[in-house]
Amino acid sequence: MNRKGVTEGIKPHIQEEHFLKGSAYYCPNIRKEGIKMRCAAIDIGTNSCRLLIAEVINNRISRVCMKIDTTRLGESLLTTGVLSSSAIERTTRSLMEFKNLADRYEVKTCTAVATSAVREASNSGEFITYARSRVGIPIQIINAQEEAKLSYLGVIKGLSFALPPAVLDLGGGSTEFILDQGFITSLPIGAVKATELSMSVMDISATISKSEIVQYKDKIRDNPLVFVGGTATSMVAVKQAMEVYDRELIHGQVLTRREVADLYNMLERMPLNLRKRLPGLQAERADIIPKGALIILLLMDFLGKEEIIVSESDLLEGIIWQAIDDS
Repeated sequence: MNRKGVTEGIKPHIQEEHFLKGSAYYCPNIRKEGIKMRCAAIDIGTNSCRLLIAEVINNRISRVCMKIDTTRLGESLLTTGVLSSSAIERTTRSLMEFKNLADRYEVKTCTAVATSAVREASNSGEFITYARSRVGIPIQIINAQEEAKLSYLGVIKGLSFALPPAVLDLGGGSTEFILDQGFITSLPIGAVKATELSMSVMDISATISKSEIVQYKDKIRDNPLVFVGGTATSMVAVKQAMEVYDRELIHGQVLTRREVADLYNMLERMPLNLRKRLPGLQAERADIIPKGALIILLLMDFLGKEEIIVSESDLLEGIIWQAIDDS
């Protein structure tokens, strides 16, 4: 697939593989020679928890360990307003495993952030207190603007662009829009939320058209549109029918409007049991991928974009870079 002039700025440690059955997991043997700094970043999201352990050498990030667990922390949040006890327990177990990996890799810093689901839950304090007591690391609830800035930092450090990119971070509970860190807004739609609410084309379109993104529609006509998040990366993986996830074949790749529409139509029409066996798609994401793909398609149409760039470098890398700046 043509990268259309997009160049990569993240140096891989070695060929990286994320196994698509169960939690995505890649961690080679530990090595420490010549390392300038080793950091861990944890993203506690609506749909999944993610861990990145990376080495920083000569101002470049090299991934050492990556783990993704589908924890569905935000399940039933829309109807109850709280994080369920089962979701809290699943997420805490995942965080305990992440902490063990961080200790094993002897990281210098470990930064954990919680996003949309925890921001919205009325019992977020209870979750933070419980998880912190069990895991032993501080957890920061970041607002939508902080989340967007970190995602944008991850994108611009990981790819090179002729013009500043407009970045859309499509998560489970919200979608952040960032343009050159000067304009940031959060749309209250995500793959999990749209699925649980059975949002239609009209529902999603109305949410987009009522957002602050409207005022920047014409101003980003020539800027590249970059998507980060599991929906976008999964769509590239499905297109390429990946049996084993390879970030090097995802990062910086281009999806055209036709490709996005074709993928959405295929995923929407395919029964759930078949989507769960689809090459390139984690079974745990099979139920939410159609709505996620629809959100991407409708955002492209609203912004008048015929193609998007998909970035593997996102919030996690942004956390790493910020940790470096703060050290």
